[in-house]
Amino acid sequence: MRPLRLAVMLEQALEVGGGFQQPLNDLLWLRDWADGSGNEIVVYSPYPKTLDILKEFGVVARLLKFGPLDHIFLFLKYCRPFDLVQIALKLKSSFERALIRDGIDVVHFTSTSKRHLLLYELPFIITIFDGCHRDAPEFPEVRTFGEFERREILFGLASTKAAVVIVNAPELVDDLSRRYAMERARAVCIPFSPSTYVGQSTSDAADDGAVLARYRLEPGYLFYPAQFWPHKNHMTLLAALASLRERGITERLGLCGSDRGGRDKIDAAIHSYGLSDQISIIGFVESAELGALYRGAAALVMPSYFGPTNLPPLEAWAVGTPVIYPEAFKAQAGDAAILFDYDDPRSLADAIVALRTDGTRERLRAAGHLRLAQFAAETEAGHQQFARHLERLKHRLALTAR
Repeated sequence: MRPLRLAVMLEQALEVGGGFQQPLNDLLWLRDWADGSGNEIVVYSPYPKTLDILKEFGVVARLLKFGPLDHIFLFLKYCRPFDLVQIALKLKSSFERALIRDGIDVVHFTSTSKRHLLLYELPFIITIFDGCHRDAPEFPEVRTFGEFERREILFGLASTKAAVVIVNAPELVDDLSRRYAMERARAVCIPFSPSTYVGQSTSDAADDGAVLARYRLEPGYLFYPAQFWPHKNHMTLLAALASLRERGITERLGLCGSDRGGRDKIDAAIHSYGLSDQISIIGFVESAELGALYRGAAALVMPSYFGPTNLPPLEAWAVGTPVIYPEAFKAQAGDAAILFDYDDPRSLADAIVALRTDGTRERLRAAGHLRLAQFAAETEAGHQQFARHLERLKHRLALTAR
């Protein structure tokens, strides 16, 4: 039986943050799987910068951009009657034709890619990080200008047509099965892992100090790495800091991330609360600097509304930094975080105060390392299950003419 030739699509830009780091982890595991199983992977990305980053890991990738005809295909695909035309004429997109020319057997999307709509012949594997347009439809980034409707089409087809659906939490299996009638047997749960840059970073006082000095940070700040989207809930964090200051407690905060339309309101709130001297906004930072920024922090504070899982808590646990996290995501945090109500600034303020009580930081560090070990075991089990699915696909595709 000839090797399975698996296309691995890295479509998230580096600036997306966790949306780039987790697919990178997946790719590195798939490389090891291919080497150990005698199969092949071919890596694609539409971003030249991603190709350069992958070279640092010894991965040679191919540039595959999406042309005007692909976008026309996507638009027509959202118009359901086009399916009948595609079936009648056996039309293939230029995206799929390029993959077929490369001898691809299966396409693995490492994010919830709309490009699976371009596939007529090739089977695919899809990754679904969350269902937050259903969980929190009040936020404009998942609601306005047809975004909610687009996601419904995308998620519905992805979760039912994919040969395998990769998720990062058991709750997502339940949600996708209930909402879109996904077959549970096709779901594989692989929890998030700390990004390679953070997980493999080493503590060096001089190097860490240089990173903090570059951003004019002193150790002991609260840290929130997140894009400036409304759902990231920076506003509740600012209100909590203002509440603490009224109690005579001054906490410093470091924020990093790219502006996704929410920065102006955050700047206005900082000015309104009079917090300018307590907050450092350092923008997008290089992945190699994240380890130092986590280590320099008194705690990760993450009031995001979107879950049920997020990457920053695992990165904080990996370097021994305590975590303050919404109680809505307790299933991920377990006892390794101080929990709070993300709709209540006072609850968050109380959680920050609790961080400073004797023994709390040490307890959270120990609990974080245990939590990481639990996730590592679950990730190993998920990888084994995924490998079995890939071998089944290889066997079944060998029975068909390609």
